[in-house]
Amino acid sequence: MTIDELREWQAFDSVDPIGGHRGDVQAAMIALASCGSKDAKLSDFILFDRAPMTTEQRAIVKERQDAARSEAYTQGLIANLQSRVKGK
Repeated sequence: MTIDELREWQAFDSVDPIGGHRGDVQAAMIALASCGSKDAKLSDFILFDRAPMTTEQRAIVKERQDAARSEAYTQGLIANLQSRVKGK
């Protein structure tokens, strides 16, 4: 294998990972599809956390996600109101 081919495989792997985790996700997708529950999520069927975090880290991530959603919602409202003002 040449260095160029290795780099191509590394790039491909970053986009479409090869390995055990991918198989776990595929198996979880099959389990989700066959369980028949509307409330089930893919994460309910994935056995291992690929990127484990502490409770504190999860809280920080959730806080940032909530803040980003709130900011996006606020910006959407502002854009909506501005478009209404310009339309009159």
